[in-house]
Amino acid sequence: MEEKFTAAYKRGLQKVEYMWEHLEGFPHITRNGEWLVNQNGHWTGGFWIGLLWLSYLESGDARMGEAARERTMRLRCRMTDNTTHDQGFIFGPSSVMGYRICPQADFLPLIHAGARNMMDLYVDQVELIQAWREEGYRGISIVDTIMNLPILWISDELKGETGQKEICQRVARSIMQYALRPDGSSYHVVKWDENFRIYGDTHQGYSAESCWTRGQAWALYGFANLYRYTEKKEYLETALKLAEYFYEHLNKDKLPAWDVIFRDCEEMPVDASAASIAASGMLLMADLLGQRGESGQRERWIRRGKELLEAETELCLYQELDRYGIIRQVTVDYPRGSGIGESAMYGDYYFMEALFRLKYADNEKMLQLLY
Repeated sequence: MEEKFTAAYKRGLQKVEYMWEHLEGFPHITRNGEWLVNQNGHWTGGFWIGLLWLSYLESGDARMGEAARERTMRLRCRMTDNTTHDQGFIFGPSSVMGYRICPQADFLPLIHAGARNMMDLYVDQVELIQAWREEGYRGISIVDTIMNLPILWISDELKGETGQKEICQRVARSIMQYALRPDGSSYHVVKWDENFRIYGDTHQGYSAESCWTRGQAWALYGFANLYRYTEKKEYLETALKLAEYFYEHLNKDKLPAWDVIFRDCEEMPVDASAASIAASGMLLMADLLGQRGESGQRERWIRRGKELLEAETELCLYQELDRYGIIRQVTVDYPRGSGIGESAMYGDYYFMEALFRLKYADNEKMLQLLY
């Protein structure tokens, strides 16, 4: 790994240790540079635990390992929460990664609970996962769900069963059918009415027909990761098409606008978290392509992932230990004026995960620890 990335990774780990020492609970996003913290993990708690696991892997510090384990067990309060599709985000970098690093039986009930919660949100008539079981969100699925589907596959693998695996693939096919456009872009939202007629929309993007860049990043990473588990070639081909669109619609400085419709519009903010997610997804794709013997494609996506990380390192990496997280210039929800120019736990986690992928590009045993 090049020196600039090694230095960025080291700085990121220093920030993780500082935050661990100074914050109680689960950091979520920042407001004016100060972390908003919750006690139940919200939907981002797994990413904080994932950062603690990465820190433990690098340092071997037993304190970090115990912190990751203890915070993972705090998520037991979410084991019966079937109101959100974010089960992979909650239990993946925490319980799944924790189980792979320290195979303790205590982590298994959390993994299986996450899968059950996802199954409770499955709508058979459309073969999609409802995003939220809340007032006003009936008949809504979002493209981010593709990132959460592996929890179904992993749970079945651990139990030696297949039912959840089948649902996992049904939902993936429906996301491909309804959320992805022929040009390689994606709808953020898929909606259905009382007659189960389906159409595309958005929740955090500019419009139904634009492309919200973080949703696009979730999609490219999610389909690549699903190929990793299922070995279904169509998922990797889909990830490559989505990644190509994402890369071709970056700003000139290689950061993504919060929605591609505002590419190279200086008045509009970027979303560095989309860059983090996409960079890690591109490096995952590179690893998968390498396993298939496609060395040219592998090098292409390593190069592109590095371009995103270099832009983040130069333009978004934190300057002060006591403010923001690892990566600044995240746009959480522009239409609602939330978290603009801030840090977010998912932006930090995937930035560090991408650097981890770079560092261990030739070490499959380490890469397989990741959710």
